[in-house]
Amino acid sequence: MPVGSTQLPTGTSQGPLSGTPFEQEPDQSYYETPDQFIKIPTGIALIGEGDDSHSISINSFEISKFPVTNLAYQRFIEQTNHTLPSHWHRGFPEILCDHPVVEVNWYDAIAYCKWLSDATGVKHRIPTEIEWERAARGVENNVYPWGNSFNFKNCNCWELGVGWTTPVNCFLSSASSFGVLDMVGNVWEWCSTLFIDYPYKVHDGREDFEVDGWRVLRGGSWMDHEWGVRAARRLSGNPIAFSHNTGFRVIREIS
Repeated sequence: MPVGSTQLPTGTSQGPLSGTPFEQEPDQSYYETPDQFIKIPTGIALIGEGDDSHSISINSFEISKFPVTNLAYQRFIEQTNHTLPSHWHRGFPEILCDHPVVEVNWYDAIAYCKWLSDATGVKHRIPTEIEWERAARGVENNVYPWGNSFNFKNCNCWELGVGWTTPVNCFLSSASSFGVLDMVGNVWEWCSTLFIDYPYKVHDGREDFEVDGWRVLRGGSWMDHEWGVRAARRLSGNPIAFSHNTGFRVIREIS
């Protein structure tokens, strides 16, 4: 379905469709355990690209294997009576339950993490942009999670031509070397970090939640071309704004 269509795409993964990601075998583990976390080891990570490229030491953390889905976000809504994403006002989009939630702003993502922390007794939060890029580029510091060559069939990008979100588990070939899926394409993902020029410095205030300013988005979306879905690509976003191609994933802190 082309971008700009007024029809609601089904996005179902019940059979292969020519020219879509459903030609790949989906990650079957999603159906048994949708809320999976991947442990990312302590190490030295390459951050940024070109003149901005630099290395930084990063501690171990756990990141959700998939972006937060509509189904997961529905649990949050039901238990907190939080504001609905605007496209839910006609009812929960059940046919998109395994798609990433969209039309959520930075504060919505923060509220979701607080709810999840309270519900589980374990602190959850959205990733810093350094954690996000480390999980996406893997131990090899790849340009794309799967390697250094672009393959439009490995992510929901403009070149693929789906024109909306896709299930979070349908790009098994796109996993980073850590095993994290769907990190580029599909939806931009909110990070905790203020959008400040590199080099990244841990204690320069960019992770201060009390400071006003635009926050980092990572990963590109179904509306972005090859250049927009590189693992090092960063975008600034107004934290009170939301869009139909922006979502998030979460970090589970290791005690």
